[in-house]
Amino acid sequence: MPTDFTGGGRAPHRRQRGTPSVLNEPARPDFTLTHHPARWQEIDGELLPLLGRMSHARGVNNVDHFGDTTRAEVNLQKGGWTIIPPEACPATVSPDGIPGYVRVFDGRGGPIHVTAWERPRALGSRVVWDRDEQGYRQWLRHLMTEGYIAPPDSTVVEYLREQLTSKRERKAAAADLNPYARQAVEQIDQALERLDAAWSKVSGVDQADEAQPAPKARSRRGAK
Repeated sequence: MPTDFTGGGRAPHRRQRGTPSVLNEPARPDFTLTHHPARWQEIDGELLPLLGRMSHARGVNNVDHFGDTTRAEVNLQKGGWTIIPPEACPATVSPDGIPGYVRVFDGRGGPIHVTAWERPRALGSRVVWDRDEQGYRQWLRHLMTEGYIAPPDSTVVEYLREQLTSKRERKAAAADLNPYARQAVEQIDQALERLDAAWSKVSGVDQADEAQPAPKARSRRGAK
């Protein structure tokens, strides 16, 4: 008598080809981007804001256990931080035509929240990251032109120059005998020139106009 195979089992549910797989990466909580007026960076002769991230992780940094970020935002604003709203990234400036600056991927530990200019992808069991640096810089410029972030103050440039000058002094002390230190001094000098050029773009002062140079760090004894 033939065996009756009806009932008792079901066909497996297999992932369809082309469906994105779960990445071998831990979860990353949702976040809100922020900016402080003292946080700027020079990139290729241009001053651009250096953004921070306010994590939405529950129970951390004034985010309550229900995920409400109101208190965290209020405390940041009291400290002079600007909260960058999602609508500051319209579809016209996002790299994928989707409004907002947060994207979500599936990870082994839960959802992975990243910016729109970051993309994790699987390479076997590894995860590699693609980053659209040029697109991100374009968005930073958009934040400035649209008034979400005010232009940098001259004291910010002075502080950046002071950091570079201090580093230059340490390297210059060994530059005569150490070729690596000498090369470092040359690179710092180039960074100072780029900083001056970046400041001239923001302040509207012609770099060749010696009557109104970019803010200089305070001179130090023994500077070379």
